Amino acid sequence: MPNKKGACQKSYIKCSSSGIATLPTVIMLGVMSLVVAVGITAVSLTESFVSQGNIQSNKALFYAESGTRDALIRIARNKGYTCATTDCYTVDFSTNGCSLGNDCAKMSVTGNDTAKTVTAKGIMKSSTRTLQVVVALGTDGDITSTTWSEVTN
Repeated sequence: MPNKKGACQKSYIKCSSSGIATLPTVIMLGVMSLVVAVGITAVSLTESFVSQGNIQSNKALFYAESGTRDALIRIARNKGYTCATTDCYTVDFSTNGCSLGNDCAKMSVTGNDTAKTVTAKGIMKSSTRTLQVVVALGTDGDITSTTWSEVTN
């Protein structure tokens, strides 16, 4: 015998259709929350990798600049200094830096008594930045001017 609300009812069983959409709604909200969480995590990881790459690139540039300054000091102390082979000397910024392939600078110095070119390659893990500095020397051997530029690979 139906009750007032249209649901069937016996003495020990109550039939009702209220709440039937609750379970699918809860499942959909859970799936949507999971999708949002995965999306935020993916964006965060991507930003983290980009940031790490930027940091490594900046360190490689710093190492190249430091290597260039070291070569300029060598030229200032000895006007005839050259080392024409590629990567003829290195400066390690950590223990065994160049042998491990990170935290180092590799330099070469070419030229004559009036002008020299310093090429310095800074290496930080997978990032490499290369600077080239052209140095003009005066008649008394003093460094009169320098032109700095980054060499793209």
